[in-house]
Amino acid sequence: MAYIDFFAFDTVSHPKLLHKLKSYGIEGVLHQWIENFLTERLHYTKVNNVYSEYDYIWSGVEQGSCLGPLLFLIYINSIIDCFNDKVNCQLYADDVKL
Repeated sequence: MAYIDFFAFDTVSHPKLLHKLKSYGIEGVLHQWIENFLTERLHYTKVNNVYSEYDYIWSGVEQGSCLGPLLFLIYINSIIDCFNDKVNCQLYADDVKL
């Protein structure tokens, strides 16, 4: 048995996710809305009372949103296709149990 934690919420490739959404038939206005949700997001870090400068986020999905975890699950769902029928693969959030 092996457990894998992907830390993947932060590493989701926006272009790959958008491509996968199109392969599921999500196109048009909804696809554009999701693309706008993902792109040009700003981020900063606070340590004690010191703030970093803002910077753009180039990958990942927003964990504190309702849409972020759903997009992540769509992104990672096909990982089980990488294994043959002899491997029992279970997904839970960003964890995989083999």
